[in-house]
Amino acid sequence: MDTQEAIKNWQNHMVEKNTPLFYLPSFDHFLSEYVPSDDSLRRHLTNFTGSVAEVLIPAQGKVKIYVDGRYHEQADDECDLNLIEVVKVPYGESLFEALLKDIGKDQNLGFFPERTPYQSLKKFSTQTQTIEFKEEDFHKLCGFKAPIFKGELFEPEYEQTGLTTKWQRVLADGEAAFINALDTLAWVSGLRAHHLPYQGTFRGLGLVTHEKVFVFVDDVLFSSAKKWTNPIRHIYPMSQMEEVLKELPKPKKLWWDPAYTNAANFKIISKVFPGLLQEISPGFHAKWQAPKTSAEIQAFRESFEKSDEAIYQGLCWLIENVRAGHEVSELSFRDKVNECYAKMGAKCQSFRTIAGFGSHGSIIHFGKPSAEKMYQTGELVLLDSGGIYEQGLATDCTRTIIPMGRATKKQKLEYTLVLKGLISILKASVPVGTPGKVLDEMARAPLKEHGLNYAHGTGHGVGAALNVHEGPQSISARFGNTQALLPDMVCSNEPGYYEDGSFGVRIENL
Repeated sequence: MDTQEAIKNWQNHMVEKNTPLFYLPSFDHFLSEYVPSDDSLRRHLTNFTGSVAEVLIPAQGKVKIYVDGRYHEQADDECDLNLIEVVKVPYGESLFEALLKDIGKDQNLGFFPERTPYQSLKKFSTQTQTIEFKEEDFHKLCGFKAPIFKGELFEPEYEQTGLTTKWQRVLADGEAAFINALDTLAWVSGLRAHHLPYQGTFRGLGLVTHEKVFVFVDDVLFSSAKKWTNPIRHIYPMSQMEEVLKELPKPKKLWWDPAYTNAANFKIISKVFPGLLQEISPGFHAKWQAPKTSAEIQAFRESFEKSDEAIYQGLCWLIENVRAGHEVSELSFRDKVNECYAKMGAKCQSFRTIAGFGSHGSIIHFGKPSAEKMYQTGELVLLDSGGIYEQGLATDCTRTIIPMGRATKKQKLEYTLVLKGLISILKASVPVGTPGKVLDEMARAPLKEHGLNYAHGTGHGVGAALNVHEGPQSISARFGNTQALLPDMVCSNEPGYYEDGSFGVRIENL
């Protein structure tokens, strides 16, 4: 089914339900940032492949897709602009707030409860009437086929001891917590998997008490997952979650995260634990996951030793081949880099490898390396890559080089300004409690002195719970970021500069 037919079918369905607007998020049922492409309703409807976007569908007229500065150029390229309006939200402003303004007041708004964070639903409800839609209707009307994810779970060595101590430092006796986010579930349970693209997570939900963790895995995983049951960790099929929760002793208090709990699961826990729900603020990521243990940091270092070697081998292969006079395409270079990661033991990439030659490097999250685009002497090459190894942690690193030829004066200047920004953070003294936006300003200063800037944050948190992006810490001015940087947090440092249609520069360490 083509995009035009899918949009029209859904808009007709909205008219039948007397719903003039519909909210289509990028999330899956677990509110993941990196949703597998074949499980993304937003990607299916709009063809936009970026990881972050918000979509508002009117019953008539163009669909609106809201993207930040990383994706302005990419969204224009991937979306049918006859059917979809790309709303280019300026850097530092919230995509969701921009969408909220366009919704206005007193209009019915449709949504999928399984894919909408309760926090978002609560905001919608302050200005409009919300109407639940069935996701199965989208599957039928828009030609979407829900994927099935099968795989084996495993337990990394550094997770095999002291499992409960991780959450007991914040979860008192008699308290419990509901877990919707996959990375938090993997962190809490001590289990990992490699069947989801670019993640070490597995599909499931969880409830944690002071002494035990109850894991509810996707039903297709249960037969292999149940062997990991032990006195601390109890595993059930997800279809039995509500039934099992009803049988558990009631806690004094049930913590939950409104940003990482979908509206459908909020309805379940509200029914099973009436009057016991307590919002955790800041969320589990901040209190539990962001401060890394010494074992996790050591696992990071071991993973990076392998990733560094993979990057080095990939860049050497490119340099040697172009200097030998061989034609090398972006696609072959990307594939070679991924092959180098695999040889170093990576179970999968931690995100889709970005390998941009020349002008493609200006697309911040370039995701479509071409078999037709051959390297030309003097072009910059931007490589942003990472892997997940047996430890289950994500690495992330970016390098920009010229494999053959001499840099222009302009390329030298802008590379140097980006490098100065990176070094300013590497050398910075960071007192405990410093907000990330302070470092963000330091990284941009060399570029700003020349009237230049970049439309993305300088750094994001990286998870010891599998994912390459993890909050709440960041080196960013977005949304007035005031999150304190604390000991043992892991953050990327990746200033950049992008000349549309010409080249891009980004350098990144963690």
